[in-house]
Amino acid sequence: MYVYKLTRADESSSYHGDTQAFLRRLDMQDLNDLYRLVQERFQDHPLEGYDLVLWGDLRMIFDPNEKYELWLNQLEWKLLRWKLYESCRVHTLFMDGTPMEINMLVEKKYPLFKELLEKMLNLQLEAEEESTMAFKLIKFIKSLLKE
Repeated sequence: MYVYKLTRADESSSYHGDTQAFLRRLDMQDLNDLYRLVQERFQDHPLEGYDLVLWGDLRMIFDPNEKYELWLNQLEWKLLRWKLYESCRVHTLFMDGTPMEINMLVEKKYPLFKELLEKMLNLQLEAEEESTMAFKLIKFIKSLLKE
C-alpha cells in the first residue's frame, strides 16, 4: 500500500493512505497549496503510479472539464454516499461496487447531470456536524436542478 506524507510549512507532517485521509486533515488553504505544488512538480516530471492518481484527483477538484470521459458515464454511477469535508470545503460522492470517488469544491459548479443531482439530494449528506455550509451546499444543488 502506498502512503502519502504531507509536510506543512511549519515542518509538521502526517501520513495518509488515500485522498479521503487528506481531505479530513486539510483546510482550504492547504488544498490550494497542495494543488499549486503538485502543478509545479509535474510540469517537469513524467506522471506515473500514485503521482498520476494524486494529480488526477486534484485536477478533478480544481479544473473539472465537462469533456473528461469521467463525466460522460454519470448515468452508470451507483451512488452510495455523499459526504462533506467542511475544513477544506469539499464534498465527495462515493460509488457502490467501485473504489471511485468524485471530490468537488462546495462553491464550484461541476458538469453533473440532473439525474445525479436528484440522487444526491435523495441521499442524506454526511457531515461532521450540522452546519451552514451543509445547508448552503444542499441549497446550491437544488438551484442547479432548477436551471
